[in-house]
Amino acid sequence: MLQQEVVEEQASQTPAEAEPLVLANARVVTAEADFRGCVTVIGGSIAEVSEGGEVPTGAVDCRGEMVLPGLVDLHTDHCERHAVPRPGVQWDPLQAAIAHDAQVASAGITTVFDSLVVGLRDADQTRRDLLGLIMAAVEKGEALGLFRSQHFLHLRCEVTDPTLLDQVGPHMDHPLLRLVSIMEHTVGQRQFPDAEKYREVLVKLFHVPEDQVDERFRRDAEASRTFAPTYRAAICRMAHEKGISVAAHDDETLEHVEEAAHLGMAISEFPTTLVAAEAARECGMVTIMGAPNVVKGGSQTGNVSAIELARAGLLDILASDYVPIAMLAATLRLTQDDVGLSLSRAVKMSSLAPAQAASLTDRGEIAVGKRADLLRVRMVDDHPVVRTVYAAGKRVA
Repeated sequence: MLQQEVVEEQASQTPAEAEPLVLANARVVTAEADFRGCVTVIGGSIAEVSEGGEVPTGAVDCRGEMVLPGLVDLHTDHCERHAVPRPGVQWDPLQAAIAHDAQVASAGITTVFDSLVVGLRDADQTRRDLLGLIMAAVEKGEALGLFRSQHFLHLRCEVTDPTLLDQVGPHMDHPLLRLVSIMEHTVGQRQFPDAEKYREVLVKLFHVPEDQVDERFRRDAEASRTFAPTYRAAICRMAHEKGISVAAHDDETLEHVEEAAHLGMAISEFPTTLVAAEAARECGMVTIMGAPNVVKGGSQTGNVSAIELARAGLLDILASDYVPIAMLAATLRLTQDDVGLSLSRAVKMSSLAPAQAASLTDRGEIAVGKRADLLRVRMVDDHPVVRTVYAAGKRVA
């Protein structure tokens, strides 16, 4: 279908003309409770939420399956992976964004923040070259109505890049930019306190020749001393001036968290230690952890487990990180006996809590007046299967 035809088709199906959608005989999960009930949608918004197992004429019989709010994902690297599906291969950015969108929607994510790296730590120019192209593609896809889910942008700023401010400055007025995170990937701290683990990542994931790793360590350490403190503060100032939320990334120590809080960062994204997560809570920050960390039972780089933080009451939000299907699986994993969260509380971590952190007040929960982003989910053995996805009341998957 041509792009113009897509726009015309969507224009002909306005919410005001749509018949009411009634999801009945469902296990409805709200922000406070779950119960057998019914959700009625009119004009793209939730019009009624009621209890009872009756199936009115014309309603969809959910046969006891779960109806959840659409998931809100504040951090996924997934769009970049579609744009570069293999090292050295660049895909058309708009086609990459469309493919990425289809995958996140089918995973139950109805609002997604596409996380794009700004600033490099090596000679690979691919991400730098693609940054503006991907941002433009996401904006175009939103404008043309090509996406199933709603997309926003999240810029991940690497403060050890000497050219960071020149790179990020032109993008701070982008209409879809809602979140900025401050990253520092330097050996011996934050995500990589173990030098040998970081060496392995550089060689295997970033294809840095082994005989160049030590020089890379030296350059990064020098950049950390020279640029990181100044750039961290500068990016926070730029974001605050634009009303953009700021997240600290991979905080490890009490000092890291206190610095972030002092600079006005309200989100602690992927703290690497229990100490940092406890400090974030003391400073009034909300903590995000990656859903793959939950599903796999721990961090791939040996840092603190998201499940450990959940047990300690220190986990607020889940993000897909790099696996969209992990969002829902991780949510339900947190309800198992060894963690013990209620279904409502776990679902809130993937819906209402991230929506609130991003100041999206119109979504994230099943409540009257909220945007009708809804999932119908069936459990098959221990696996959640997304049966149907609705975005603003329209079926998209």
